[in-house]
Amino acid sequence: MKQIGILTEDPRTYFLVLEALRERGLRFASLDFGEPVPANIGVVISTAKEAPAIPFEEVVTDGDPDRAIERALHLLAGGRRYEELWVGIDPGARPGIATVGDGVVLTSCTAPSPESVSGMVVDIADRYPHSTLVVRLGHGDRTNRNRIFNSLWDQGYHAEIVDERNTTTRSQTPDEDAAISIAMTSGYRPWRRQMLEPGPGEIRNIQRLSRLESHGELTVSKILASKVAVGEISLQDAIECQRSRKDVLPRTGGL
Repeated sequence: MKQIGILTEDPRTYFLVLEALRERGLRFASLDFGEPVPANIGVVISTAKEAPAIPFEEVVTDGDPDRAIERALHLLAGGRRYEELWVGIDPGARPGIATVGDGVVLTSCTAPSPESVSGMVVDIADRYPHSTLVVRLGHGDRTNRNRIFNSLWDQGYHAEIVDERNTTTRSQTPDEDAAISIAMTSGYRPWRRQMLEPGPGEIRNIQRLSRLESHGELTVSKILASKVAVGEISLQDAIECQRSRKDVLPRTGGL
């Protein structure tokens, strides 16, 4: 079976790709310039600067080692086109995201924020050739869910809302595992942007977090907590605003 080769003289790139390959338990080989690429190598990961000097057809370059590996694996699989590509999203402050192609799990990870999800979906759609793309979003954590839904809507994706009960698992990556289950479950598709209306429990939780973050110095107001909940400002911004006794901040458009 063909495997991945690493060919670079950049120490940082080599280390990051090496660690990422080991974390995934993938077989690979370290290669040297000046030596022929072995017959058992199907794709080479390198840097954009070094790639032109590598006499091999399949060379992958990407500043993100995980993306580089995903592209390498895609080429090893024959660069196939998927009939159905499903993207599942487990909503939260750091949403879980999973990609499933024709019933096979391709990737799973967590996003840094609700608003970052739409850009990651665009990247997934570009990375994996497909005939049909379906984006599915768990119904829980309503405010973060609607933040994600609206950012997807603005990118032109009309996500399905999925009943995510029974998707939680006891594992080291529960959000990613839930996203895989969500990706494989059909839902309903709203045909308009969703309202952002944080509930009393969400407001109280953000106020609690503000006390923890400020080491008990203060509790942000409900107005500021609401702004944090819908992604207008960060928790730290709210704390600083509370310190200055100002409840009104300009919209920032994100975290």
